[in-house]
Amino acid sequence: MTRGRPLATLRIRLSCGTLLLAVASLSMAQDVAPAHKGLPALAASARPAPGSDEAELWYAMDRDELSLRQSPYLVRDEALNRYVHGVLCKVTAGYCGDVRLYIVDVPYFNASMAPNGALMLWTGALLRIRNEAQLALVLGHEFGHYRERHTLQQWRRLKKNSTFLSVFGMAAAGAGVGYAGMAANIASQAGMMKFSRDKEREADRIGFAQLDAQGYDLHAGEELWDAMLREENARDYGKPLPVFSSHPETRERRDDLAAAAAAHAPNPNAQRGTAAYQAATRPFRVHWLDNELSRRMYSSSVQAIDDLRRDAPAQDLGLYTFYLGEAHLRRAKGDDRATAARLFAEATTLPGAPPAAWREHGLALRDAGDRAGAAAALRRYLQAVPAADDAAFIRRDLADLEGAR
Repeated sequence: MTRGRPLATLRIRLSCGTLLLAVASLSMAQDVAPAHKGLPALAASARPAPGSDEAELWYAMDRDELSLRQSPYLVRDEALNRYVHGVLCKVTAGYCGDVRLYIVDVPYFNASMAPNGALMLWTGALLRIRNEAQLALVLGHEFGHYRERHTLQQWRRLKKNSTFLSVFGMAAAGAGVGYAGMAANIASQAGMMKFSRDKEREADRIGFAQLDAQGYDLHAGEELWDAMLREENARDYGKPLPVFSSHPETRERRDDLAAAAAAHAPNPNAQRGTAAYQAATRPFRVHWLDNELSRRMYSSSVQAIDDLRRDAPAQDLGLYTFYLGEAHLRRAKGDDRATAARLFAEATTLPGAPPAAWREHGLALRDAGDRAGAAAALRRYLQAVPAADDAAFIRRDLADLEGAR
């Protein structure tokens, strides 16, 4: 979401079956675009019989998928796509050749899969996921919807509804308006393609089974949804969108996955894939954290970043500590400013701290009256990024501090 007024009621969770809505929102042009170099080939096999209602659905999905391929929000980094697609192939097993991955740069927790095999994963989910096992669970859940053809069932229901024709008028509804436009578009069409709670539970069971089949840590699901429950309880979201009303409650999903894991004998060789996941996503963390704060949902960001910091490898502690301070500073409630000042100071002592940690630490020291400490921190910032966008302002502050001593 941009830095404009936030959608206070937006609550993006793992919403399955909304690919058509989200893709239409992300599409930046109505014309079908040619495939871009490096993108996966569109499926040419296993297509439904011409003239069937499933073929009709595939046609709509194919057009939206082609439009998605030219979206500026599409993440085209080859290494990241290769890694995530590798995990997708593990959990889809023999279906790997039929599925295509699209990572989309949107800072909300969301994933969805179309019946033609196109899977969309938002970067807000990648930020919150801690390891490969959790990623496998999310992708396995989406595969469950695909394998059981849940979207086709919803499509048949939708055709009986008076809102059917509006599906095809959404292609440019969100064009040019960024995250807010996409979110509003999804919100306005909420419920059109939602699955029943039973189908969501079925997809959870399939995702868990795929986790088990690939030898991943079976506690990944309960850990992921426990973190999502803490974020949900931060109460930034307000009333959930209708499109999510079909999902089991977060607490129920966590408890069901915990019970499923407990029913299995412990596997001492279970894989978590933490190091591999962190290595694949580390180059994007700063951008994703900046996008996270751009949502202006600071209470949930405080919770999410604090959770990430607790599990972060030592080399990233400074990064997460700084961004946790930023979330507190921007929220600015109660003792947030004091907490932010403490976190900025702590970040400068930890590995992985960005140069901005010294800037914010220096400004906090200046506000506290420590001119010498503030000047030293601001000099450190300018040494690290002498051509920073705000360098002229920081030099002016530094001159004032040194001139007053």
